[in-house]
Amino acid sequence: MNNTAITDSPTTNTVQHPIYSVKLDVFEGPLDLLLHLIKSEEMDIYDIQIAQITDRYLEYVNLMEQLDLDVASDFLVMAATLLHIKSQSILPQVVPIPDNPIGNQEQLVQQLLEYKRYKEAAQVLDVYAERRTSIFNRSSNIHSELQETRTYEIKATLFDLLTAFKNINDQISHDEPDEEIHTIEEETFTVEEKISFIENQLESSDQLLFEELFPYTSGKINLIVTFLAVLELIRVGKIVTVQTGLFESIYIVKAMDKEDSTTTS
Repeated sequence: MNNTAITDSPTTNTVQHPIYSVKLDVFEGPLDLLLHLIKSEEMDIYDIQIAQITDRYLEYVNLMEQLDLDVASDFLVMAATLLHIKSQSILPQVVPIPDNPIGNQEQLVQQLLEYKRYKEAAQVLDVYAERRTSIFNRSSNIHSELQETRTYEIKATLFDLLTAFKNINDQISHDEPDEEIHTIEEETFTVEEKISFIENQLESSDQLLFEELFPYTSGKINLIVTFLAVLELIRVGKIVTVQTGLFESIYIVKAMDKEDSTTTS
């Protein structure tokens, strides 16, 4: 991967690409994103509001591109498919996309349901596979601060992280004054520096709250570089992100070393 210093200066409003390319092959695909959005928007999978879900999907694809993530072509194909289905609701005479298995909303729902069943079955198998290698059996004291508040833990997906990051970024952007002019001193950030910062923080704490990595005084470049550092640490297997429940707060914890998993199992 390329590692480039990022400058947040008053004369630069856009991010120079590439910042730090993070491949998504270890994460989920477009159907996972759609299921995530359907849950977050509290929609019935049998009655998807196609216009709303298409707009939300495009927001996430645009966000991934802005973060310079290596977006797989499948995401773009699904974006085109959703736009096509959305156009059908307005113009029913639209010609179907050739060689595309999803030609209308009913076919999209059927594919989502089939994928959802497959994913749920895979998750059951994962539970059995991870019982003896769970990162939470490294120490009886790990996550001691959360023991009384959490009922269960689930791994946070890429889209959970993107949602949390988007909410933080939107809140900071909303709170920034529109008319006031401030003098901003030039700051330089690198992903490697942020990785070291996160690792140092985890040396003194069993877990970090995801939101605490993004103070509201941060500039946009600082936010982006920090988020990319989190993704890179996940990719190389140094951290795991977990939630106390669906769409709840995200915590970052150190992944258990292979030696630890064999000695504690």
